[in-house]
Amino acid sequence: MAQDPAPQSAKAGQGLEKLIFSHYARSALLPILSIELSLLILYFSVNEYNNFQTEQTLKKEVREVIPHLVSQQANSINNIFSQISKQTGYFAKLHEDLYDHPEAFVVAGEQPILSKAPNGTTYQSNLIDGSSLFIPLNSVETARTRSFGIKTAALNTSYRHMVLDVPNVVAAYLNTSDNMNRLYPFIPDVYKQYPDSLKMAEFNFYYLADSLHDPKRLPVWTGVYLDPAGNGWMLSCVAPVWSNNRLEGVVGLDVTIQAIVDKILKTELPWGASAFLASDSGMILAMPQTVEALLNLQELKSHVYNGAVAKEQLKPQDYNLFANHNTEIARSFRNLYASKTALHELSLGGQNVFLSQEVIAETGWRIMVIVRREQVFQSVNEQATFSRQIGLGIIVVMLLFYGGFFVFLRRKARRMAGFLVSPMNRLIEATHKVGAGEVAQFERSGILEIDELTERFSLMSVELERRSHELVEVQVQNKLAEKDAELAYAKGLFESASGYLHNVGNAITRLGSNLMDLDSVLQSTEQYPQVFEKIRAGNSPEVLNRFEEVLVNRTVPRIRSCFLSITKIKESIQQTIAYQQAAFLKKQSIPDAEEFILSDALQQLCVSYADFSHGLDVSIRAEIPSGIALRHHRLPLMQGFENILKNAIEACERGGRVDISCTMEGEKRIIHIKDDGCGVAPEDLAKILQGGFTTKTAGHGLGLHTFAVFLSAQNGLLNVYSEGKGKGTIMTIEVGNVK
Repeated sequence: MAQDPAPQSAKAGQGLEKLIFSHYARSALLPILSIELSLLILYFSVNEYNNFQTEQTLKKEVREVIPHLVSQQANSINNIFSQISKQTGYFAKLHEDLYDHPEAFVVAGEQPILSKAPNGTTYQSNLIDGSSLFIPLNSVETARTRSFGIKTAALNTSYRHMVLDVPNVVAAYLNTSDNMNRLYPFIPDVYKQYPDSLKMAEFNFYYLADSLHDPKRLPVWTGVYLDPAGNGWMLSCVAPVWSNNRLEGVVGLDVTIQAIVDKILKTELPWGASAFLASDSGMILAMPQTVEALLNLQELKSHVYNGAVAKEQLKPQDYNLFANHNTEIARSFRNLYASKTALHELSLGGQNVFLSQEVIAETGWRIMVIVRREQVFQSVNEQATFSRQIGLGIIVVMLLFYGGFFVFLRRKARRMAGFLVSPMNRLIEATHKVGAGEVAQFERSGILEIDELTERFSLMSVELERRSHELVEVQVQNKLAEKDAELAYAKGLFESASGYLHNVGNAITRLGSNLMDLDSVLQSTEQYPQVFEKIRAGNSPEVLNRFEEVLVNRTVPRIRSCFLSITKIKESIQQTIAYQQAAFLKKQSIPDAEEFILSDALQQLCVSYADFSHGLDVSIRAEIPSGIALRHHRLPLMQGFENILKNAIEACERGGRVDISCTMEGEKRIIHIKDDGCGVAPEDLAKILQGGFTTKTAGHGLGLHTFAVFLSAQNGLLNVYSEGKGKGTIMTIEVGNVK
């Protein structure tokens, strides 16, 4: 039965109702909607512009306010240190006067008593409201030393003044060149606090004021250290005491870090900003919890003191900004220290922050203020969110309004179309009957154009029916012909493939049979020497000797060599097929190039193979500078490195070593993997990268070949060098950035 094309044409066109509705929409709905959309776009644009301008204003305010606050804090702390530095210089001058004119100083009242401690050291056992005195065993204790030690008690008033009247100072002391120590506040049983032999020159609060470190003989500041007297983390302002152009000792005033920490952490800053303090070498001195979270550290709230300390104890390197475990954070702070910009924008701990710094001139420390970007723009973001919610509310109201308006227009269009479409519907019903093969009865509508269309349609339907039958018959015949051709072609392919496989099977069967017969013949030749020996006892031994030479010594070894070669080729083909099938099943493919830290990846590779190498008693030594980046196909590249490293380890004997290095030459990254293992014979060196060649018993010879082909496709290079068997191997890989 022929298909009726009339309904298909009607569906492809536009109904009268839709035509009227689209006319209403274009004339009424679309203009209003365009105006509303324009107003919405204007609303959102103005809001975005206002938000942008507000952000710029806040940025400007941050650039002005934060550096100003940091500068104020730095100046305040610097003033404290400056006053302490001046007092230290005055304190040193008093001791120089004591050395130059000891007769002018008198200890009033009770005289100091020097006693011997159980460990043999000398200490002051009375005048506990003054300063303590300690003379270790390694001090040359003479009458002059004891007399001068007693004489220093004349300055007890000055010691007490430095600690009680100078803000932030917790201790005042004198350390002499012969290791004697005078300290205020008084320490009972001071010999228990210090070691028996105390080398003052090994502590930073002494050697920083010697002629080598302080040629100008001015007060200097130490770094932060753990106080041997048990006062926790502190720093000292020290000054040399010179007499007759000889360094007699060093005086110092100790300042605990806690006082500075409290000043920094209690500073109230806008936008929820946080201040922290770091030394000129990047060591964190004080930080609040917000900064701890950004740097992934936990501040040392207190120190641990376990008795006498013979060497200065510094803060762990974990608290050095330049040694942070996050290389991006460490790089950011190194750049920050080198920069003179007042305000920086950077990322710390996954958060974008503003950071301002100021150097404290007296100590070289840096006070820094960090404020999170989202905290600065919180009010702007909240206002923007509120504005967007208002805009979305307007859009919802518009959708509801235009939805109702759309329904109204739809109803109006349907009513008008009903007046025009009823005579046409009768014609449409007639076309459906024609499409179903029925005889249609056409009624005249009284409309001249529609009646004429009906008559012409009647004639057309008869002709269409006839042609439809003819078309169906032709299509059926064509389909049958196509099916026959496809079946014939498939049958031919099947027969051809079957015949080919049959012939291949027969050939393999014959080859296997011949090889088995040849092998049995070769096995029987093992008895030939005895047979020839018996025959040789007869006549013509020369002929028999010649026959034995040709048959046994030449022909038989060549036949066996051919058999072994065929067997090896068969095994190689099987290994190649197995390797390709495994690669196909894994669906390996080269991913897109990505940026990664090559040095970190190589270090991780060495770590992952540490257990494997230790099990073979082989050591791995890596000389890989940090921070070498590369853009490449990471997965296949690292798989190639892993294969070479594994080969190098397996090539070494017990006690062997594998060296890995990485350098940069222009745009190239050069990686050397060297082992002191079995090496490569000169005749094998040219074939080592060929597919299928291997020196391993169980190898397939595709690993190095595949990696070399991959590198060549990426403008890279793989070289193999060896001086010969037992002289080790050097693998050199050159790679560069790829797109």
